[in-house]
Amino acid sequence: MDLTGDHSSIAMCPDFEVGSWRYKKLSNHLFDWLPDAALKSQERRALLGDPMQTIAKAGRRVFDVPDPTKRGEIGEILLHALCRQEYDTSPFVARLFYKMRSNDSVTSVDMAHVLQNAETGLLELWLGEAKLYGSASEARQSAFKSIAPLWDPEFLEEMKALIGPKVEEGASYAEELTWLFADQTSLDKIIERIVVPICIAADFDATKGAASRDESYVAAVTKELQKCENYFDKRVPDKVRFVLIFVPLDCKAKLETHFNERVQNLL
Repeated sequence: MDLTGDHSSIAMCPDFEVGSWRYKKLSNHLFDWLPDAALKSQERRALLGDPMQTIAKAGRRVFDVPDPTKRGEIGEILLHALCRQEYDTSPFVARLFYKMRSNDSVTSVDMAHVLQNAETGLLELWLGEAKLYGSASEARQSAFKSIAPLWDPEFLEEMKALIGPKVEEGASYAEELTWLFADQTSLDKIIERIVVPICIAADFDATKGAASRDESYVAAVTKELQKCENYFDKRVPDKVRFVLIFVPLDCKAKLETHFNERVQNLL
C-alpha cells in the first residue's frame, strides 16, 4: 500500500488491478479494521470467539445514523489503520468526543493513540485528524481548522481533564497516561509529546486517469504530497510535530458506497 514519501510524510494507495483503482480492496481492508477502531480492548476480548458479533457491534457503535451518506467515520478508520500499520501506534481512547468551551458544539479527535519514541524514550500522544473529501485543497483547509485548537493551552487543559478518566485500564502505557493526565502534571508534559497525524484522503485527477502505479503516477502523487506538506509547514507552529498521510482516491463516492453497503448489512 505504501506509495511514496518518508517517515513524516507519506502517500498511500491500494494500487491498481486490471487497469482499475482497487477501491473494493481498500473498502474491505477498512472493514477489517472496524472493530479495532470502534471497540474498547475489553469489548474486543469479550467477543473474541464470535467475529461476526464483534464486527456487528462495531458497526452499530460507529454507523447507526439516520443518513448513511453522512459517515465521515470512514476517514477515521482509514487514519486509525494507517497509523497502526505504518507507525505501530496503539489506541488508548476509542473515539473520543468532548465539548468545545467557546461555542458548545461537539468537536472530536478522530484518533487518540500512543507511541513510545525509540530515540527520546518519550511516550508520544498521537491526536489525529482525518478528512475524506472531493478535493485535496478543501481537505487541507478543513483539517487545519480542526487541528488548530491542539496548541491552545486552554483547550488542552479541557482535553486533559476529559481524556484522563477515559484511559482504559488495559491500554498500553496506562500507568504513564494516568500520570500524564493527572491534575498536578504540567501541561508542558503533554505539549512536548503531541504528534498530529493528518490524513488527507481526496479525489485526485492522476488517480482517476491512471491504470497502474507507473513513474508518471508516482511523480504526480509525490508533487501533491509535497504541496500538502508545505501547506501545513507554513501554518502549524514549530513546537507541534505533525505527520502527513496523503491517500489519493479515484472516487471517494465509490469507496463510500461499497463500504456503506457492507456496514448496512450489520445494522
